[in-house]
Amino acid sequence: MDELQFLQSVELMAGLDREGARRAAMATLVTLAERVGRAGADELAGALPGGMRESMEAAPETAEAFDAADFVRRTAAREGSSPDQARQHVRAVLATLKEDVGAVDRLRARLPAGYGELFV
Repeated sequence: MDELQFLQSVELMAGLDREGARRAAMATLVTLAERVGRAGADELAGALPGGMRESMEAAPETAEAFDAADFVRRTAAREGSSPDQARQHVRAVLATLKEDVGAVDRLRARLPAGYGELFV
């Protein structure tokens, strides 16, 4: 999946325009990088389309421990949306990743059970 296909998938699932899909994807991926740390982010980055990889570069060496609700709050703040909107956008981004990136299953296994609601 290339970057255009990735963004089109997020657009369709989240009801966003192209710029909104890009914002949602980058906000979600940066937050995911914080949550999984450098090793997880590097694994995922290798499977992402070109322009999406840069969102993984800010990953801290060690994963930050925060729950799914905080994941959504952080993503909403980055994206400039409400938590309810961000939850929908996070789900669209993670569903798009799940379609094409095998590393997502390994990352999902590293996250607490509470994150399951975001991987629908």
